[in-house]
Amino acid sequence: MESKIVFFDIDGTLYDPVIGVPESTKEALKLLTQNGHMAIICTGRTKAIIPENIKNLGFSGIVAGAGTYVEYKSHIIHHKVEGADFAKDILALLKENGIKFIVEGPEYVYYDGSDQSKEYEMVKNELNRIGIDMRALEFGDYRLNKITCHIPKSNSMEAILPKIKEKFHLIWHQSGKFVELVPLGYTKATGIEYLLSYLDRDRKDTYAFGDSTNDIEMLEYVNYGIAMGNSYPEVLKKARYKTKSIMENGIFYGLKEFGLI
Repeated sequence: MESKIVFFDIDGTLYDPVIGVPESTKEALKLLTQNGHMAIICTGRTKAIIPENIKNLGFSGIVAGAGTYVEYKSHIIHHKVEGADFAKDILALLKENGIKFIVEGPEYVYYDGSDQSKEYEMVKNELNRIGIDMRALEFGDYRLNKITCHIPKSNSMEAILPKIKEKFHLIWHQSGKFVELVPLGYTKATGIEYLLSYLDRDRKDTYAFGDSTNDIEMLEYVNYGIAMGNSYPEVLKKARYKTKSIMENGIFYGLKEFGLI
């Protein structure tokens, strides 16, 4: 079989917070690359939040930050990164409206150091647990790829959406409590497009596995977009192909079904 390129989301696809990366997935990735195919991470996480134990599973490249960062064999192909001034007004609006946020950059994740709420402490503890370095925004300049927001029940973003949409594309998650703010013009699909252009490869050779709303563009862009069995309903509705859930060895099963392993 001609070499194929397979893109993998992380959360809910490669990785589950309870079980980690299933052993069947590790075996599937090993077999995939042994068969001459290319495995690429394609995640909403910025590079700063991708753990080493996931990067070391045999991936040739990374599409991170919902398409804002693209690398192949440690060579940076494209990087959409902004300085502190770019989102200063947006962060002020979020804070004024009681919306929690973290700023995700290529090296670090930044938080509002003046906010001592339990929500922030939980996020910081979880990221510190997996070795992610967090820094307070107040401690100096920072670089960002995207922003992730948590919206408390008593709050709303409606009043500030027009201002946010001047600079960011919004990706809402199923609960409605979380939303990703990604610079306009960027999705996982655009990141894949940059990589394919660099490699001079055709879309006909591409596959992708995902489960969340930020995977929809990716699943629609590649030739074979495969939704995990545990995907959000809207993802299952739009995906052309489906596999089993992460708990049911969905990656191994899907790659086997397509004859890639």
